[in-house]
Amino acid sequence: MILQIIGAVVSLAFAVFIIYVVLEKNKLEYIKQRTVSILNQYGLVHVEGKKIYFTTSKHSYQILFFRVPTNGELTINSKTMWEIIDSGTSKMIDQSIFLATEKPKLVMIYPTTHVIKRYINENEMVFVKPTDSFYEMNLIRTIELEEVLKEGIL
Repeated sequence: MILQIIGAVVSLAFAVFIIYVVLEKNKLEYIKQRTVSILNQYGLVHVEGKKIYFTTSKHSYQILFFRVPTNGELTINSKTMWEIIDSGTSKMIDQSIFLATEKPKLVMIYPTTHVIKRYINENEMVFVKPTDSFYEMNLIRTIELEEVLKEGIL
């Protein structure tokens, strides 16, 4: 009897986990589709396999997507080391593979609403604006993409 209850609980937990993974994947696909449709209004979007490129009259970019939890804070420590602080825990992420291409990048940060921060030296930090280009990239929260494109910043 106890083994059956344990089996049912484990099965239920596994099913909930699978549903969560599928919902997160669907959310990312929705964000990608919405972003591409917004970008198409302001330039040319070209999809090559899993890579998305965006060309305006001024520049050409590779579009990358990076998930930061809703209440998470993103801090750029260096070109390849990023930190996410969520619920009091800090997680360091090595971005050397994510940012490997030489082409300028627009990194779409979703779904966070917190301001993105960046260290400019050992003890100075600045807030990152969509207009700030550093390390061959611009960081844009998906909630501000359309406004940035309307203003012609990119």
